[in-house]
Amino acid sequence: MSTDMYGVRVLEVDPDRLRVRFQVLVVYYDTGSRTHIPLPGEEPGVFLHFLWESAAGYLSGDDERQGPLGRVLSTNDILDFEWVDTNARRFISEVRRTNTLNDPPTEEQWEVLHDFYYERGGTWQDEDLLIQGEYEIRVTDRKWLEHLSTGQAWGSAAFPLNGDSWTAEDAPHIPALAQPKVNLRPFETTTGSVEHDCVEHMEFSDDGKYLAVCSDQGRVWVYDTADWSETVHTHAGDWILPLMMWVPGGHVLVVKRYSSRGKPERESQWAYDVDQGTTVEVPFQRGHLRSVDGAHRISPNAAGEGGFDLHGEQGAPCRQLSHAGRWDPIQCRAFAGDSSRLFLGAQENLYVVDPVKGEVVDKVMDASERLFELASNPDGSYLAIGSFSRKLSYLEFGKDRPHELCIWRMADKKIILGHQFRTYINELAWSPNDGRWLAVALEPMGDGRFRHGTTEIAVFRMGPGESH
Repeated sequence: MSTDMYGVRVLEVDPDRLRVRFQVLVVYYDTGSRTHIPLPGEEPGVFLHFLWESAAGYLSGDDERQGPLGRVLSTNDILDFEWVDTNARRFISEVRRTNTLNDPPTEEQWEVLHDFYYERGGTWQDEDLLIQGEYEIRVTDRKWLEHLSTGQAWGSAAFPLNGDSWTAEDAPHIPALAQPKVNLRPFETTTGSVEHDCVEHMEFSDDGKYLAVCSDQGRVWVYDTADWSETVHTHAGDWILPLMMWVPGGHVLVVKRYSSRGKPERESQWAYDVDQGTTVEVPFQRGHLRSVDGAHRISPNAAGEGGFDLHGEQGAPCRQLSHAGRWDPIQCRAFAGDSSRLFLGAQENLYVVDPVKGEVVDKVMDASERLFELASNPDGSYLAIGSFSRKLSYLEFGKDRPHELCIWRMADKKIILGHQFRTYINELAWSPNDGRWLAVALEPMGDGRFRHGTTEIAVFRMGPGESH
């Protein structure tokens, strides 16, 4: 791509403090449709590209940039967008936008803006009208900044990626998505036909000691999280669309039939005591999902919105929840580990519910092109969400459309961490007591593998960038 997307100017540079301030101007517009490329966010990939471009001249014969970054990163590296997504934080530790101007342009500004602007002698025509932002960037080594000087300016053909933007404060609370702690393959020891079978549900026990897994055909596995050994491998019987949950306060697992919207549940279930290693009889466990303390449960309602009712252990009093005020069917749901919040994911919108009041207290509209699965950490401050990939525009997937796992920081509703899989994400589970583990059920794509007993469970530990 040769058309400039941005203009970049150095406002201040301090290599000793590993700090530089950039002014970034949007120089690419479509004035006919009144649209433009957006200002960069706070992910580091596009700023790594800016730094790489900033070295003047080329190395002889190789057409590679001069300067320290040019010698470390080749043109192939910087144009490998998946590599940049994954590795930009090795060079840039933090990006923070400190000011924004002319975003969005007024009608009067659109009347005089042009479609393209190019750098001429360190400036751009109509600079006072252009969408622009100021950014403070922290790097990991002073040598990435040593070639810069205040006032230096250049045009850039880079465009925003969807890389990670977590901070040091986030690090202890979010998973190390670059490398699983363990990969579990539950169907490896299964006998009989696994055609049309896959992992359908996963739940950690309340104390985080066990991870229970249930397949679409009623197969059940339980793993001990101390060493990830398989402690249970059994079958819960034949259930139409099986649901699985733990009985509060212990290690008894229940599998039952998925209930229809607005209809009473059939009080039939299979219960298994993991500690005793035997089936048992326990009171019927109502609802499709319960809070960790057992005080709140949800069941699908017939209110015309495609959502859930909240109720207690005995099914009453029922609190009808209006999450949208219109038809917006919920696709995925999760309670925070401390039971303080219920998160409901529709196809595109995310709703945050206070389960005590039964009211929506926050929402993120157009949260994703499509939400499939979600899980919450213990206090609801971070969510793991399986969704359509945000990277389809710059990664090559062919006809496939795999899922991306994104970590949301709920304080500001920002995606701060993501991992692009080459699979579907069937289910997510985050250990509710200490938040130490995030389990992700990965379903292969393609004929002969999809829903044929090939699901793999990747288990991630907290602390991105660490080696475990």
